[in-house]
This record gives sequence, C-alpha cells and structure tokens, in this order.
Amino acid sequence: MREEFQKALDFYYRHLLFVEGNNFLNSTLGFLNSFLETNKKPRIAYAFHPWVDKAKERFDFFKQIGLPLTDIDYSSSEKFLGETFDLVIMDAVDDFRPNYISRLTDMARGGGLIVIYTNDIYKDKLYRNSLIRDGIVDSFFEDRFMRKIRSYQGIIYVKDEKLVNFKSVNVNELKRSSLKIPSNPSIPVKLHNLCLSEDQNKALEESLFILHDDRKRILAVTAPRGRGKSAVIGLFLSYVVFLKYREPTVIIITSPSYYSSSEIFRFLAKGLKSLGIKYTVTKSRDGKIMRISAGEVIVRWLAPDLAKDYDGYLIVVDEAAALGIETLEYIIRKWNKTILITTIHGYEGSGKAFLKYLLLIKQKYLFKHVTLDFPIRYSKGDPIERFIYDVMLLDAEPKIKQLNNSIEEVNREELFKNDGRLRQIYGILVSAHYRNSPDDLMLLGDLHFQKLYSLSDVSLAQVIFEGGLSEERINSILKGESNLGHLIPHRIIKYERLKEFGKLKGWRIIRIAVLPELQGKGLGSKLLSHIKGDAISNNLDWLGSSFILDIRVLNFWVKNDFTPIYLASRKNEGLNGYSVIVIYPISDKAKELANVLSFNLKRKIINTAHQVYFNVSPLSLAKLLDSINAFNKTEDLKPQDIDKINAYLEGILPYNSVADSIGLLTKKYFWEMPIKLDLLEEAVLVGRVLQGKSWSHISCNIEKSPRETEEILRNAVNKLMKAFI
Repeated sequence: MREEFQKALDFYYRHLLFVEGNNFLNSTLGFLNSFLETNKKPRIAYAFHPWVDKAKERFDFFKQIGLPLTDIDYSSSEKFLGETFDLVIMDAVDDFRPNYISRLTDMARGGGLIVIYTNDIYKDKLYRNSLIRDGIVDSFFEDRFMRKIRSYQGIIYVKDEKLVNFKSVNVNELKRSSLKIPSNPSIPVKLHNLCLSEDQNKALEESLFILHDDRKRILAVTAPRGRGKSAVIGLFLSYVVFLKYREPTVIIITSPSYYSSSEIFRFLAKGLKSLGIKYTVTKSRDGKIMRISAGEVIVRWLAPDLAKDYDGYLIVVDEAAALGIETLEYIIRKWNKTILITTIHGYEGSGKAFLKYLLLIKQKYLFKHVTLDFPIRYSKGDPIERFIYDVMLLDAEPKIKQLNNSIEEVNREELFKNDGRLRQIYGILVSAHYRNSPDDLMLLGDLHFQKLYSLSDVSLAQVIFEGGLSEERINSILKGESNLGHLIPHRIIKYERLKEFGKLKGWRIIRIAVLPELQGKGLGSKLLSHIKGDAISNNLDWLGSSFILDIRVLNFWVKNDFTPIYLASRKNEGLNGYSVIVIYPISDKAKELANVLSFNLKRKIINTAHQVYFNVSPLSLAKLLDSINAFNKTEDLKPQDIDKINAYLEGILPYNSVADSIGLLTKKYFWEMPIKLDLLEEAVLVGRVLQGKSWSHISCNIEKSPRETEEILRNAVNKLMKAFI
C-alpha cells in the first residue's frame, strides 16, 4: 500500500481503512505502519468514548506508534470543527454512529488516511442500542453501509486479518483547486493570499456587496461542508475592522453552537495579523474566543436569543439554516446588514430547504448569494467524500414525479436495497426540513417499530408506535426516568403528571414532508388523512406529533384538526426552539385527556408568558392560544378599569398607566373569546400584555413599525371594549 499512499499525497486525495473482526488492533496497526512510511510526521486524531470499558486500553495500544495523538471524545467532537489531520482513527467498537463518522471523516486532509476499526458493526453499539425496543432492532443501514464499503475506490476493507477489497483510485477523476487572485482586487492582496481556493478569492471580493451604502442588505454564503465559507467570512471581517478601525463599531457573530463559528474568529485573527492590525482577544474559561477588539471595533459571539436583539453595524449568522425561519426573519428585520452562512450538504443538517427561503428574501431586500464549490482540505472528486455523501445520502436530491395519488406503506428493507428510491424518499425528508443529520438515516433504517407512508414518493410520513406502558414504567417516569422511546407519553406523564395517558396507545408522526416544489397543494393533508384512517382501524387512542414551535408548521397541524396539548418550558438549544406536542384524539378517553391537557396549556401560556415563554414568538403563542378550544369565565372589569381603558383609547393616559386593566381585558378575551380578533391583533396582545415585550421587539416579530404596533393594540382593545362592555 506504500505506493498507493504516496499517490494519494501526490494527488491530494484520501483513503479509508475499514477493519472489522478478529484481531482488529493488529490489523489496523499493520496498515498504519505502511502509511507512516510516506507520512513521517502526521497530525493524528483518535476518536473514541473514553469512559467505556476497555476503550482507554485500545487508545493506549495506538500510542505505541510513537507519535502524539489528539484524543477526541465522540461526544465533544464538535469542538474540533475546522481542525485538519493527516490521520483520523475512529474506535467503532463501542459506537458506530453516522454523525460521528461523517464529522470526523471530514477532518482528514488530502493524502491522509481515515481508519474505522471495530469488532462487529452490528453488535453492542451505543447509538444502535438506543433504537432497540422490546429487544428488537433492524440493521438495514449497516447492511447498506457494508455494500457501499465494497464498491468505492480508495477504501481498504479488512476482515479477520484478510484484505477483502481495495480499488485503486483513478486520479483522472480528481481536480485540485487553483489559486487565482482577481486582477485589481478591492480587498488587500495580503488577505487574498490567505485564501486556499479560487472560490474563496472570489467570495472575498463579492462580500463587499454588504458594505455598499447604508440600505438594508443581506449576503448569503452557501456551500457544501469543507469549502472554507466560514474562513473567508472571517477574512472579510478583518477587512471590515480595517475600514472601521477608528469608528465605534460592533459586529456580532451568532450560531446555534459556538463551535460552528470558531473558524470565523480564527481567520479574523489571521486576517488582522496579516494586515498588521493590533488586536486583543477575550476568551471564555474553557478557551473559546468570545471577542476580538481592534481600535474602536468589537467583534463578539452571542447566542442567537441575545444576538437578535443586540444593536450593531453587522451580524453574521453561521449555520443559519439550523436557526429556523422565525429567528432568521426577526434578525433580518432588526439588523441593517446581515451575512447568512449555511451548509447545503453536510452532517450539521440540510440547508436545501434554506435555499427556498433565500428566494423569498431576494424578492424583498437588496440581496446577494455567494457559493463555493471546491473543497479546501482535499481534491475535488475525492473518493472518500463521494463515499460519505453516498452512504449518508448527504446530497440526496429528490425529483418531481408524476402524481398518481396512490398511498402505500413502504417496505423499509426493500427501500434500503433500492438506492434510487431511497434517495428520492430520504431526499424529501431532508429537503422539506431545516434540521437533519446522518443519524436520521440510521433511525429510518434500524428502528423496527415504525411505519413509512408514501404518496407517489413526493409526500412521506414516518410514524412510530408509542404508549401502552405498564404501571411500573409509568411510575418510573413519574420519578424522573429519562425518555426511552415513547416521547409523547413521557412528556405528558413526567411534566403534566397525567399518568393515565401512558396507558393509551398511539402513533407519533416523527416527520411528514412534501417535496418543496409541491408544497401547499394539500398532499401532506391527504397523506395525513390516510394515516388517521389507519390509526382508527388499528384501534389506537391517539395520533400525535412533536416539533419545534413554528407558526407555519403549527398551522398545518391545526388545519388538520390536531390540538396542542404541551409546550416545553425550556428551550431546546440544539434545535433553537420550544417543542410543542399536538394530538388528534381518537378514543373517548384520549378526547377527555386532550381536553384536560389543552386547558392546562392555555392556562400556562396566559399566566407564564411573561416569564417561561418570553422568548417565544408572539405570533406563535397567539396561534397556540387560538387553536385551543378551552374556555373559562373570568372576573368582570370594574368601573375603574373601564374608565382607565377609555382614557387610554382617547389618548389621555399612556399604555403603562393602564397596563393592569388591559391585562385583565386581554386574559378575559383569551378565556371567553366572545368575538374573534385577527391573528396580528392577538399577537400584539400576547407580545405586549402577556409577555411584556417592548413595542420595538414586537414590531420586529410582526414586520410593523413600533407606532403601527401600538395602533394595532389600540384597535384591538377598542374592539374588546365594545364586545365586553
């Protein structure tokens, strides 16, 4: 293999060594010694779960190669985003998880080697074990993975100390990026010299669009993973600092996770150094760069909830697709200059649905879209990137197909043997949602107690059985047991303390998706109607779903007669939102419990919106309240309250002087609803009265000016006074 490893160095592509079976450690070490003959001083990463029994012993075994190893705990591997290694070793004895494999494979540079070693990918793997229910789990993902291992160039497959398969790489299929600094560049050549591809040089110049005049501008930078998009924006920010050095200027960087933005700071510092600009760095206790200051300019990272309301010159949103549309729309309305960066194909989630959103932005604002295509770490056409994209379906692009309106339950075993159809179906699941990962593909392949419904392979629904829990299991959940595969019953039992719900049986719709080009045509509702019929014929008690609260998604479920029964009290930081549960009750008992739960949810929102749900969009909260058919008689307004509110309507008193009386009126409306206000009026009442948001904050949510926002509230209050008095 020495000649093959040397060829990989010369043409800047990678190999993957997959070792399984008996004596996997010695088999792996033999190939590593061959690799080290051509790579004398490699940078080495070793990934594992250090806390699992015997994992440390295997790590110590590899230390005998006599070179320093960077040990990476799988669970915190996100911290190493942007790092590059010559040799990446993955211990897959304890875990074989698609997210980890995808992320760590991407860290190897051209000429490098990725190693995955295991005893057996089918047995005792942590993530796969989490999919086991009642002792049963499928293995369709692993079966397909092993077929792909045998079919790709550049993959060395060793089993039980024997070489099973290796195909040499055809270097004619590779292309390495060239460096080409634009003639007469507007941005200093020193920064262009830090770029690693012509795409980066071009993107650096095109980013100047965001600085032209003072009008609202949006720059979107999209690319597959590993193209250097965050790095080039970091270099661009160093130029902005250079321009604004003597002006008080604040630039905010935000992202769902700090580590997504670490490359921006790294290249911002590199750029400033190349320009000869002195700067100071502020780090967190665990070493994260949180702020860089130079002259009068401050560049700092803030979490999305803080960043969106901050005041500054420019905001950069990294991995923007993962933030969700509501947050992005708020940021775009609030900020005058916004840079959106996102991965289109990658393990952090699909940004393909995000491209559809960019088309809407383009129609409303001054907008520029910059793309990068060439990889930074290895040649274009790298066989291991091709393998990972294929086996994890990172680039599954569904096609518009002729509708025959037939609905079928898909055989998942056959599906994972049919690559064309799997790409179509899985491609729809990822293209219609903003947050996906390779783990979702394993869940689709291996979770046994699920159903997959298809309408002409353009609308899909993934459904899992939940409920029917024993008294013992219910009591353990009441005592705080973690979720073990029954999400909806678990949330209702643990947080709402309604133990009866655990005995009911239902289906949770994990996701329902329609090809983006065909959305809005009723296909999802048609598929859902079919699933309702199946649920009824299977004598289930309920049909339900859990999702991150978004008014568009909520509208779909409410339109199809689902009732909100639960809203999480804590934000899911990874998904940047609050989980909501909706159900369609079927049995009489389910209907009875749904009424109790929806009443309690309405009461909780009305009474705690100012505290627990302050950061939720008022439009979404208003829609939730609007969707719950629960009513309650409340105290009548006293003459003094009526007098105060009338004084406000006549312009005699300001809002703050009558806030208590308008609060009583607002709660009375949402509990009794004698008339129906429009959603915008309800949202302003929720935002100002129940949540206590400022006029400016609400105006960013509803796309109105602060003055228009107060006028909407005044009109709503006037209508309510006529209805109640």
